[in-house]
Amino acid sequence: MQTKLINGWLYLYLSCIYFLPLISIIRSKVPDNRFLLRKMLFPLEYLIQVKLEHTTNYSRSATRLGHVLVWFFSLFGLMVATVPLYIFNEPYGKHTAILLFITYYLMIAPISFWFQPKTYHS
Repeated sequence: MQTKLINGWLYLYLSCIYFLPLISIIRSKVPDNRFLLRKMLFPLEYLIQVKLEHTTNYSRSATRLGHVLVWFFSLFGLMVATVPLYIFNEPYGKHTAILLFITYYLMIAPISFWFQPKTYHS
């Protein structure tokens, strides 16, 4: 029972960092074809990208700095995913696949947005 509860928590966490942002991008009224592959692979990071661009007035260096800082905060996001395993004294080995997927997602997503072409907005 405890393993099913932890699996439910991890899948809920994964859906919050992947599926909910993907649904909000799909339902968006603004057509944006920039970074199409990265947008579908890492929707949360794409939403962060758009917010950083608007906040920094489309400054490339400030946006990149924001993505570097997001990478450090994603380490804390990984800790949030593993807190219930620690609290319930659940072995990490039973949840290796989903934990590795969440880890790689949280580590690769910000790095994929570090290097990007210039965007021209008028």
